[in-house]
Amino acid sequence: MTSRAAWEVVADFWPRADTSQFVRAAEIDFHVQVSGDGDDVLMLHGAGASSHSFVELAERLSRHHRVIAPDLPGQGFSTLLPTHAVGLAPFAHYLEALLTRLGAAPRWVIGHSAGAALAAQYALQTASPPEAMLCINAAFNPFGAGAAPLFSRAARWLAGNQWLPKVLASPALRWRATGSMLADTGSSVDPTMSRCYDVLLGNPDHIAGTIRMMAGWDLPPLVAALSRLDMPVWLVAAEGDRTIPPERSTSVASQLRRGRTVLVPDLGHLAHEEAPDIFEQLFSEMVAASAAPSVT
Repeated sequence: MTSRAAWEVVADFWPRADTSQFVRAAEIDFHVQVSGDGDDVLMLHGAGASSHSFVELAERLSRHHRVIAPDLPGQGFSTLLPTHAVGLAPFAHYLEALLTRLGAAPRWVIGHSAGAALAAQYALQTASPPEAMLCINAAFNPFGAGAAPLFSRAARWLAGNQWLPKVLASPALRWRATGSMLADTGSSVDPTMSRCYDVLLGNPDHIAGTIRMMAGWDLPPLVAALSRLDMPVWLVAAEGDRTIPPERSTSVASQLRRGRTVLVPDLGHLAHEEAPDIFEQLFSEMVAASAAPSVT
């Protein structure tokens, strides 16, 4: 089933489907939700999710901005790529192509988990970097430096398995997988969002895309380059996150020229889904702070 065909099956209940469109860029059919008018805000979801993860926050920010929330390649309803075409640098290139097609120049980027790492890579590569970035439960070092090489090798092995995505997407496993995945985040999500994750986990292409994304995420070179970022980067960590503990999502703060750490109590890995009002406020504070003249 193609990504567009998979979309047609769920479009009647998918959150904010009226803002969805398919855009061809870099030989990828991107499913992207675009809404609102004003300066551009780019939202990048994490591994295993899709643009639906930002539905409530996007709705709020689109009152004053143009919000662009794509499904990353191989995730949601965007084209699945071969393993060799997946990685932080290639994804940043694909994003640039998509934004060019949309005539967009994001002033701000919001990234969740693996999407925060991609936000940083995009900021490093683009000729027009954003003015500030909001990184939610960022996955710059999700498994610890010691475990990263072992995890990367395992992910690459899994990415080459053609049958695994089909097995994991089977109805016999999916209902358990959805409940287990959401429970492991430390977050509580509403039934609509849970249904969306169940749809994604029932799609073998989405599962394959997630595994390939994890296999291609070469984080050490990115972390080594973070000191080159010359804009405010807010690292927001939820204290109840069971997927990426707060100390890991904020571990790169000392390597950022203009980094700021914010701890949010109680919420889990999907904190922006649980309490979009908190992240709307944090975004507003970040924008105001980045616009204020620096004191020398």
